[in-house]
Amino acid sequence: MQPVFHDVPALFLCNVGGVTAALSVRALRRRSNLLAAAAMVGAGYLVGALALGMAASWAVGAIGTVALLGTGQALVSAGFTYMLLPAAESLTHITTDITLLELSDPSRPLLRRLSLEAPGTYAHSVAMANLVEAACNRIGANGLLGRVGCYYHDIGKIRNPQYFVENQTRGNNPHDRLKPYQSAQIIRAHVTDGIALAREAALPDAVAAFIPEHHGTMEITYFLDRAIKSGDGGPPDPRDYTYPGPRPRSPETAITMLADSVEAALRVLEELTPQKIEEVIDHIVRSKLNGGQLDDVPMTLQQLEQVKQEFVRIIGGMYHSRIDYPESSGGITASWQAAERV
Repeated sequence: MQPVFHDVPALFLCNVGGVTAALSVRALRRRSNLLAAAAMVGAGYLVGALALGMAASWAVGAIGTVALLGTGQALVSAGFTYMLLPAAESLTHITTDITLLELSDPSRPLLRRLSLEAPGTYAHSVAMANLVEAACNRIGANGLLGRVGCYYHDIGKIRNPQYFVENQTRGNNPHDRLKPYQSAQIIRAHVTDGIALAREAALPDAVAAFIPEHHGTMEITYFLDRAIKSGDGGPPDPRDYTYPGPRPRSPETAITMLADSVEAALRVLEELTPQKIEEVIDHIVRSKLNGGQLDDVPMTLQQLEQVKQEFVRIIGGMYHSRIDYPESSGGITASWQAAERV
């Protein structure tokens, strides 16, 4: 097509504009980012036109015309990009930051159901998301994907929320009325239920992967131990007390697995100190490594150490101590007790 443009080196200008456009949309999270990208492409065309104009002794008006035409092309391209992006994602199976931000909206149907039907699970997922995003960013992984994946990782608990401890009231545990095998199957099913819900909601593969991979192929140890102690029906088959997997295959899902165990473990402990927090995190990471759950993850031991450090930093801020406020001013002290009602 170059001869059509006569003495204007169109190939050079198009390469300048294309390279500038590609570099300017590497982080696209807001609609305004497209306008900024268009402005950068316009600036690229201006630089290219100036370089050509100085080399070929163009008139100032010719340089300005080329730059304006390039800027106009950038604006039109930005509009087409915004309109065609969903189709491009569907064809390439690449999930962009814009889609992840849309999925993080609490008003999305699945997240709204989770917050209303399993509020304890929803609170657990939000707390995990803070940990995972910070750790992912620390090692250069996709922090936004980690956050959104956490929001949906336990979505399968919507089917039977009352069978998960974070959604139960004190003294009302339905597992007390079930055999260990039945309990394990219900717990195990939240993975397959989650995958089914993700498929119905057309969640991207990158997000849906968090549902099975955050448990990997770990054992449901609590109910396996109960089955062994009860001795009912002979020795239990460990396969009946194992999550279906697969094991984590990305840094984001691996960090989610670690955060899930850490966040749950710290809720059990009392009088959390920085040293105890660090010991718990180190124990959980070591147990996942020894159990082979991180064998398929492209992470180094140095990156795992950075993840642990970030967990300690974030959790230390979450579980900081508070000062006692005088009861006379409506405050609460460590020794506070509710007054008896007359």
